[in-house]
Amino acid sequence: MMKKHISTRDITKIAIMAALVFVATFLIKIPSLNGYTHIGDSMVIISALILGKKKGALAAGLGAALCDLLSGYMQYIIPTFLIKAIMVLIIATIAENLISKTKFAWIIGSIIGCTFQVIGYCLVETVMYGFAGAIASVPGNIIQSIVGIVLALVLATVLEKSNILKMLRSA
Repeated sequence: MMKKHISTRDITKIAIMAALVFVATFLIKIPSLNGYTHIGDSMVIISALILGKKKGALAAGLGAALCDLLSGYMQYIIPTFLIKAIMVLIIATIAENLISKTKFAWIIGSIIGCTFQVIGYCLVETVMYGFAGAIASVPGNIIQSIVGIVLALVLATVLEKSNILKMLRSA
């Protein structure tokens, strides 16, 4: 059996993106019924664009879960890690494989990934708070997702036009 090697560069890129997800989630929080709304999803999407499926999923999951840990939302650590990681897997899979001929395939991937996120949190919160409590958090999660996609679009456009996105992917 052959072991896969992960480079110091890969670990560094994962750590930097996890830190960006954490900071974007932690610094600007708007309290909501079952937690808070934030702009961290923009960095979750950017991590999918820069790092791809596996590394991006790890960075997004770690950064978002760390934010829940340090914000006192212990009950969300594992669900958040899984939901954000799967969200990146969806975004990157669609952007890289399914419809890569479309210039902005990642936007379609982001819409589907964010839809998964809203449904995922709704299912988790149904178990935690009951159906009514879970449904009450859906509008905030939808707004958070839309803001994340719009911010990611702005950031990705700037990074693409300045050729930085291509450099970050290949670094």
